Amino acid sequence: MRMKNRLSLTIDPRIARQAKRVAKKRNTSLSALVEQLLAKESADTTKPESAKPFSQRWKGKLKVAAKDEARFQKLAAKHQLK
Repeated sequence: MRMKNRLSLTIDPRIARQAKRVAKKRNTSLSALVEQLLAKESADTTKPESAKPFSQRWKGKLKVAAKDEARFQKLAAKHQLK
């Protein structure tokens, strides 16, 4: 079993009471509840770029060349798009 780090949090007393109620309702400790919530939150934000769908990874990063650009003309001719 891994050693755990002690962490001090400063939160609004009303939120602390609500969190204790939620932990009790879930039959867990407040520490375990906070740990679960932080683990879930950090897992959502640390997804590697490659785990995102292709369309999300490239959205807004590619621009279509103007049809009068030489590069577009060469590719159109190569792929018989004219």
